Amino acid sequence: MNIVEPILFQCKLNPLATAICVPGSTIGSVNYGRLEKLIHNVTRNALESGIVPGNIAAILVTDTILHAALILGLMHIGVTTLSLRGSRDAGGAAPDIILTDVPGRFSGQGTVLSVDQSWMEGDGKPPARPQVPTNEEDICRIVLTSGSTGVPKGIAFSHKLLSERLSNYAYSKSARFAHCSRLFCDLGIATGPGFRYAMVILSRGGTIFFLGPEPADILQTIDLYKIQGMATSPYGLGEFLKFFEADSAFEVGFDHIICQGAMLSGELSRRARARMCQNLYSTYGATETTTVALGPASLIDAVPGAVGYVLPGVTVEALDKSGNALPPGQTGALRIRSHHMVSGYVGDPETTRAFFRDGYFYSGDVGYTTPEGLLVITGREKTALNIGGDTVSPESVEAVITSFENVEQAGVFALNNELGIAELTALIVTRSQINESRLRDHCVRRLPPSCVPVRFISVDALPRAGQGKID
Repeated sequence: MNIVEPILFQCKLNPLATAICVPGSTIGSVNYGRLEKLIHNVTRNALESGIVPGNIAAILVTDTILHAALILGLMHIGVTTLSLRGSRDAGGAAPDIILTDVPGRFSGQGTVLSVDQSWMEGDGKPPARPQVPTNEEDICRIVLTSGSTGVPKGIAFSHKLLSERLSNYAYSKSARFAHCSRLFCDLGIATGPGFRYAMVILSRGGTIFFLGPEPADILQTIDLYKIQGMATSPYGLGEFLKFFEADSAFEVGFDHIICQGAMLSGELSRRARARMCQNLYSTYGATETTTVALGPASLIDAVPGAVGYVLPGVTVEALDKSGNALPPGQTGALRIRSHHMVSGYVGDPETTRAFFRDGYFYSGDVGYTTPEGLLVITGREKTALNIGGDTVSPESVEAVITSFENVEQAGVFALNNELGIAELTALIVTRSQINESRLRDHCVRRLPPSCVPVRFISVDALPRAGQGKID
């Protein structure tokens, strides 16, 4: 089955229901009747522009609804889509064509088509063309990810695999999400999670909400549409929490919040549940494997680093330095196997061999599982720092720093002093001025000596990647 067909079916069943809403954007929102026409208009314009089934089309456009229409229209006729995120790096894929509203950025880089709102104009009728491709093994989407490798890598999805991943959301994102028909996602449709959340919600006739040019515009929409759920990163959750804590009169009506992409600290978890929504879920996974773990924040935040309970059909093992599986409770490098994992990266056999071995995906994370199946992440292999001969996990240090009053964010790294000796340094974002001496004492009481930063540097913000991870 073509992955777009369920969405077109909903267009027939619910033509007047709102499909996509992006407050403050050029269009603002489209209902399902309009979405069907946009899909067919994009299809016609694509075919007339020389795009054919089997092509790989990279997309870089600002407007979310135009971006969504391009994705759906192209996938419906058998074109593989790939969303770029402010970069020209296609992660090993070789696009046949690039569709963008900033064509100058791709000068001299193959076939580039300038796209704008006119691509969605037309009579809305399906173009005269061969039957919609229905081979479920055909590749329909390439998702860029850099969470494990550190650089963009393409991961290819067939109609079948993507459909199986979406079906998995019925339980992998909580029972509350399974019945959610109005979801706000601030991760962006160009991200892997943002794309998948959109596909899930649209396939069941619900409404997906994204941020527009002015993020504050979503606040009124949340109340107006009675949005039920929110999918975000810890960074995004923290940004919204700032607003809601600053204005106690503003009601928050979320039934549930799903947080992913980075570690959810205990402090953020407790404050978000107190002000925004009690039903806060932590979820952990990778584009390579699908969702790996899910857990209610209220139950897991007592265990530092806990990200959720391992899902059915997923195997997580911690390995020692010799590659031997460790028993529950012992920390090691994590490898993952699932029914819906991919087999490698597009156009990069070398990196594929490094991360996909023996039927497992080697995630680069370090952690352990408990006998009850709780997955605990203690750090990253690549981010581990060597300080005076001791291996230091920056994530564990950051968690301690952000547990100090008025510290919102922390980023820990190694910096050589004048003698060339690596010392631990922390960038911190605070709500107000703090006492550095008290912060240092707070760390000394909770961390080994080698893990206590020698200096704290206050900054306005930390650099962030697509899902809110520290860049």
